[in-house]
Amino acid sequence: MPWPPHIRRKSDRLTDTENIENKFYPLYDDILNECFPRDRFSICPRYATPLAQTGGIGAINFTITYVIEALDLDSVVLFIEIKPPTHLPVQYARKEADNQMRQRFLEISHLVRVPKLYGISAIGRRVCYYGYNKATGVIEPPGIHDSSVYVVDTAPIERWDSNIVEEEGRDRLLEVVQEIQNMIDAL
Repeated sequence: MPWPPHIRRKSDRLTDTENIENKFYPLYDDILNECFPRDRFSICPRYATPLAQTGGIGAINFTITYVIEALDLDSVVLFIEIKPPTHLPVQYARKEADNQMRQRFLEISHLVRVPKLYGISAIGRRVCYYGYNKATGVIEPPGIHDSSVYVVDTAPIERWDSNIVEEEGRDRLLEVVQEIQNMIDAL
């Protein structure tokens, strides 16, 4: 089943040559509101991390675009970082996006009460799913420091293998949302 028409219309207005990430915020805002009912979840744009609160160097880069919190648990369950689609073909930009995701897990892990915290790196409509295991502290997919093998491209383009507005991408996101809801219900 496809996304509702208003989401498709927002997606259709965006181009793959767009270099301003906030042009994608309304699309992701609508997708998140479609997936996470307001009576169970809070969608928080611009959730400040400690460095942003203190105005540290690069504070503007230490802001999470969207954080989804479970109301009954007072716990972060998902966060999303959004970058413009022009970052996708650039190896350095993907590496920075990957590093930012890993840093976010470290910055907010103390707020997590569910067994697995999900993170999504969105580059335009393409998304890469991350998971943080609270018990082990392991982040998937593994990063450069998690391997004894030399890796040239630490954030290969293939990781962003899902287009969130296509049916397969929608279904994959809804599977993650269902897993999050199951974890909350089990606690």
